Amino acid sequence: DQVRMAHSRFAFRVCAPPGVQPALIQNVAKFLTTNGINYVLEEIIKDARERLVLISPFLRLNDRIKELLSDGYRPDVDMQIVYGKKELEAADRQWLNTVPHIRSRFCQNLHAKCYLNESMCVITSLNLHLYRQQNNNEMGVMIKRTKDHQLYADVSAEVDRLVRLSELTHVD
Repeated sequence: DQVRMAHSRFAFRVCAPPGVQPALIQNVAKFLTTNGINYVLEEIIKDARERLVLISPFLRLNDRIKELLSDGYRPDVDMQIVYGKKELEAADRQWLNTVPHIRSRFCQNLHAKCYLNESMCVITSLNLHLYRQQNNNEMGVMIKRTKDHQLYADVSAEVDRLVRLSELTHVD
Protein backbone atom coordinates (compact mmCIF):
# COMPACT_ATOMS: atom_id res chain seq x y z
CA ASP A 1 0.00 0.00 0.00
CA GLN A 2 1.15 3.50 -0.75
CA VAL A 3 0.53 6.65 1.19
CA ARG A 4 -1.95 8.82 -0.67
CA MET A 5 -1.95 12.58 -0.35
CA ALA A 6 -5.02 14.74 -0.77
CA HIS A 7 -4.71 18.49 -0.97
CA SER A 8 -6.90 21.54 -0.65
CA ARG A 9 -5.27 24.61 -2.19
CA PHE A 10 -1.84 24.64 -0.50
CA ALA A 11 -2.60 22.61 2.60
CA PHE A 12 -2.04 18.87 2.55
CA ARG A 13 -3.61 16.04 4.53
CA VAL A 14 -2.03 12.62 4.78
CA CYS A 15 -4.45 9.71 4.36
CA ALA A 16 -3.14 6.47 5.81
CA PRO A 17 -3.66 3.22 3.92
CA PRO A 18 -5.88 0.67 5.67
CA GLY A 19 -4.17 -0.80 8.73
CA VAL A 20 -1.47 1.88 9.00
CA GLN A 21 -1.46 4.29 11.93
CA PRO A 22 -1.32 7.94 10.72
CA ALA A 23 1.38 8.67 13.33
CA LEU A 24 3.68 6.22 11.54
CA ILE A 25 3.64 8.16 8.26
CA GLN A 26 4.29 11.73 9.38
CA ASN A 27 7.67 12.01 7.65
CA VAL A 28 6.41 12.92 4.21
CA ALA A 29 7.46 15.58 1.76
CA LYS A 30 4.75 17.65 0.08
CA PHE A 31 4.33 17.78 -3.70
CA LEU A 32 3.80 21.27 -5.15
CA THR A 33 2.90 22.67 -8.56
CA THR A 34 3.79 26.13 -9.92
CA ASN A 35 1.44 28.21 -7.75
CA GLY A 36 2.29 26.21 -4.65
CA ILE A 37 6.02 26.62 -5.25
CA ASN A 38 5.69 30.39 -5.68
CA TYR A 39 3.61 30.59 -2.49
CA VAL A 40 6.06 28.47 -0.45
CA LEU A 41 9.04 30.39 -1.86
CA GLU A 42 7.54 33.61 -0.49
CA GLU A 43 6.93 31.90 2.86
CA ILE A 44 10.54 30.65 2.98
CA ILE A 45 11.78 34.20 2.43
CA LYS A 46 9.35 35.84 4.87
CA ASP A 47 9.82 33.23 7.62
CA ALA A 48 13.64 33.12 7.55
CA ARG A 49 14.99 34.00 10.99
CA GLU A 50 18.58 32.69 10.78
CA ARG A 51 19.37 31.57 7.26
CA LEU A 52 18.09 31.97 3.72
CA VAL A 53 19.73 30.35 0.69
CA LEU A 54 18.22 30.62 -2.79
CA ILE A 55 19.88 28.37 -5.38
CA SER A 56 18.93 28.79 -9.02
CA PRO A 57 21.02 28.50 -12.19
CA PHE A 58 19.17 31.38 -13.83
CA LEU A 59 18.56 34.55 -11.88
CA ARG A 60 16.11 37.21 -13.02
CA LEU A 61 14.09 38.06 -9.93
CA ASN A 62 10.54 39.33 -10.18
CA ASP A 63 9.58 42.52 -8.35
CA ARG A 64 7.73 40.67 -5.57
CA ILE A 65 10.76 38.53 -4.66
CA LYS A 66 13.02 41.61 -4.79
CA GLU A 67 10.60 43.44 -2.49
CA LEU A 68 10.53 40.56 -0.01
CA LEU A 69 14.32 40.29 0.01
CA SER A 70 15.07 44.00 0.31
CA ASP A 71 12.13 45.18 2.39
CA GLY A 72 12.45 42.41 4.91
CA TYR A 73 16.00 43.26 5.99
CA ARG A 74 16.82 41.33 9.12
CA PRO A 75 20.43 41.72 10.29
CA ASP A 76 20.44 38.32 12.02
CA VAL A 77 19.53 36.43 8.83
CA ASP A 78 22.37 35.13 6.65
CA MET A 79 21.00 35.67 3.11
CA GLN A 80 22.71 34.14 0.09
CA ILE A 81 21.77 33.72 -3.55
CA VAL A 82 23.66 31.14 -5.61
CA TYR A 83 23.36 31.25 -9.40
CA GLY A 84 25.28 29.53 -12.13
CA LYS A 85 24.36 29.61 -15.78
CA LYS A 86 25.60 33.04 -16.83
CA GLU A 87 26.73 36.34 -15.50
CA LEU A 88 24.02 38.47 -13.97
CA GLU A 89 22.33 41.03 -16.14
CA ALA A 90 23.15 44.65 -15.38
CA ALA A 91 19.76 45.30 -13.76
CA ASP A 92 20.17 42.37 -11.38
CA ARG A 93 23.75 43.38 -10.48
CA GLN A 94 22.55 46.91 -9.85
CA TRP A 95 19.69 45.69 -7.64
CA LEU A 96 22.05 43.47 -5.63
CA ASN A 97 24.21 46.52 -4.95
CA THR A 98 21.20 48.14 -3.26
CA VAL A 99 20.77 45.19 -0.86
CA PRO A 100 24.17 44.78 0.79
CA HIS A 101 22.83 42.25 3.30
CA ILE A 102 22.51 39.64 0.52
CA ARG A 103 25.63 37.80 -0.60
CA SER A 104 25.58 36.48 -4.15
CA ARG A 105 27.70 33.60 -5.37
CA PHE A 106 28.45 31.99 -8.73
CA CYS A 107 28.58 28.18 -8.91
CA GLN A 108 30.03 26.62 -12.06
CA ASN A 109 27.89 23.84 -13.60
CA LEU A 110 24.92 24.56 -11.35
CA HIS A 111 21.66 22.97 -12.40
CA ALA A 112 19.99 22.49 -8.98
CA LYS A 113 17.12 24.65 -7.80
CA CYS A 114 16.57 24.74 -4.05
CA TYR A 115 15.18 27.39 -1.72
CA LEU A 116 15.90 26.95 1.98
CA ASN A 117 15.58 28.60 5.37
CA GLU A 118 16.24 27.11 8.79
CA SER A 119 12.85 25.37 8.99
CA MET A 120 11.90 24.26 5.46
CA CYS A 121 13.09 23.93 1.91
CA VAL A 122 11.79 23.34 -1.60
CA ILE A 123 13.60 21.29 -4.23
CA THR A 124 12.04 22.21 -7.53
CA SER A 125 12.26 22.62 -11.28
CA LEU A 126 11.48 26.36 -10.86
CA ASN A 127 14.29 28.78 -11.65
CA LEU A 128 14.30 32.23 -10.05
CA HIS A 129 13.57 33.75 -13.41
CA LEU A 130 10.73 36.18 -14.02
CA TYR A 131 9.50 34.56 -17.25
CA ARG A 132 9.66 30.99 -15.94
CA GLN A 133 7.86 31.84 -12.68
CA GLN A 134 4.92 33.19 -14.66
CA ASN A 135 4.77 31.03 -17.77
CA ASN A 136 6.12 27.53 -17.12
CA ASN A 137 4.51 24.47 -15.60
CA GLU A 138 6.74 23.55 -12.67
CA MET A 139 6.79 21.04 -9.85
CA GLY A 140 8.66 20.61 -6.62
CA VAL A 141 8.80 19.01 -3.21
CA MET A 142 8.60 20.88 0.10
CA ILE A 143 10.41 19.42 3.11
CA LYS A 144 9.83 20.69 6.64
CA ARG A 145 12.59 20.20 9.17
CA THR A 146 10.10 19.25 11.90
CA LYS A 147 8.42 16.61 9.72
CA ASP A 148 11.51 14.93 8.25
CA HIS A 149 14.61 16.05 10.10
CA GLN A 150 16.99 13.67 8.31
CA LEU A 151 15.85 14.55 4.80
CA TYR A 152 16.02 18.26 5.63
CA ALA A 153 19.53 17.75 7.08
CA ASP A 154 20.64 15.96 3.89
CA VAL A 155 19.34 18.81 1.71
CA SER A 156 20.91 21.41 3.99
CA ALA A 157 24.28 19.63 3.81
CA GLU A 158 24.19 19.66 0.00
CA VAL A 159 23.20 23.34 0.00
CA ASP A 160 26.21 24.03 2.26
CA ARG A 161 28.47 22.12 -0.17
CA LEU A 162 27.21 24.15 -3.14
CA VAL A 163 27.75 27.38 -1.23
CA ARG A 164 31.33 26.33 -0.38
CA LEU A 165 32.02 25.52 -4.05
CA SER A 166 30.69 28.87 -5.18
CA GLU A 167 32.65 32.02 -5.87
CA LEU A 168 31.53 35.08 -3.93
CA THR A 169 30.43 37.80 -6.36
CA HIS A 170 28.77 40.31 -4.03
CA VAL A 171 29.28 40.89 -0.33
CA ASP A 172 28.32 43.77 1.97
